[in-house]
Amino acid sequence: MKIIAVDDDLVSLNLLSDFLKKERHHDVTLKSSASAALEILQTEDPPFDCILLDIEMPEMNGIEVCREIRRLEAYNSAPILMITRYRDHVSISQAFANGATDYIKKPFDAFEVLTRINVAERLVQERQAAIDSYIAVRNIMGCKPPLASFNHMQDSDALFTSKAMQIRLEGLLPISVFQNYLEQVAETEGCDAHLFAVRIREINRIFASTDAAGFLKFFEAFTWAIKAEFGAEDTFLSHAGNGTILCATKSESRFVTEGAQASIHEKLQSYYSQRWNFDLTSEDIVSGRPISLNKTQKLNFKRAVKAALARLDQCSGDMDPSYTSKLVG
Repeated sequence: MKIIAVDDDLVSLNLLSDFLKKERHHDVTLKSSASAALEILQTEDPPFDCILLDIEMPEMNGIEVCREIRRLEAYNSAPILMITRYRDHVSISQAFANGATDYIKKPFDAFEVLTRINVAERLVQERQAAIDSYIAVRNIMGCKPPLASFNHMQDSDALFTSKAMQIRLEGLLPISVFQNYLEQVAETEGCDAHLFAVRIREINRIFASTDAAGFLKFFEAFTWAIKAEFGAEDTFLSHAGNGTILCATKSESRFVTEGAQASIHEKLQSYYSQRWNFDLTSEDIVSGRPISLNKTQKLNFKRAVKAALARLDQCSGDMDPSYTSKLVG
């Protein structure tokens, strides 16, 4: 895998290089400043597969660099792993909110770095397979495939999802990144994270009532309505399938089950500018009670998600196990 590592600490930088080259013989490029990294990222062809960023750097910190990298079309879906000594909830949230896909804490060891890199490599491989499949389908259908980027796919006439590559709606994390975020937050002192789920009933009926582009706009409005309801700054979302959104918030103080559905429905109407050609009421939006995530060295993500979806089913009266099986297996 082609990797670039950015850190002003040359000792850490060389240590990372040794780990990566000895284990899997990765092609590793080292940069000791943010400006040097951004310069090569804009011109490198083919682009790097994975990026390692230190947060604490002069002139521009790693979070700012991450935000700039996400603006480059070639890197709007590449794995970006933040490496830092910061272990607090706020720092982790800021990193993921600005485009990080994983988080490695200093002092790091070879096992943790390589484990995270192997996960990133699998995501890169799955993403490329998904792109190849997408282009193949378009060719079979007699369509000229557009450039294989998230932005083009988002505007295309097909919904496109996979484990490694989900539709990149604003504010919506791929499930693997959402898992990384929760696992990191659960290790922080005084963990104040809460997990719950929100669902639109009969999402297939809405999908059948509009085209793919319209459905994407509707779903993006739905995610923004949820963020506006529970706090945009520290709320992270991921699509669990079947019109269900997993939500992680820093505090449940603003969470009120009664009335949340009506409030989300009202915000959805204001965010979705197109005229609705389907019947959607506040009763079609259901939110489950939040689960408090206590500090733990290793969060059981599947169990936590299953519990959040079970609480959602209890509130909606669905009690349908298929909602959990599609995500947690």
